[in-house]
Amino acid sequence: MGLLEDSVVKVKGMGLIILIVNILFPGIGTILAGIMTEEKEKSQSAIIVGVLQFILTSCFIGWLWAIYTGFMIMKASE
Repeated sequence: MGLLEDSVVKVKGMGLIILIVNILFPGIGTILAGIMTEEKEKSQSAIIVGVLQFILTSCFIGWLWAIYTGFMIMKASE
């Protein structure tokens, strides 16, 4: 899969928390999900995407992207 698809990782029991962190601190939730996931083959992609979201927050796109990714992580973690 591609970088964006691999950034949606499963984090058991933490999906809602990741979404909230991504709303408040864009990209940080995605980075945390990449660190905490058991899907180690996807963790590097999630961390890279989280850093990009954090950098792009200044132009608003990163914040929207982080919220979307947080929502997708929450759905995958259910």
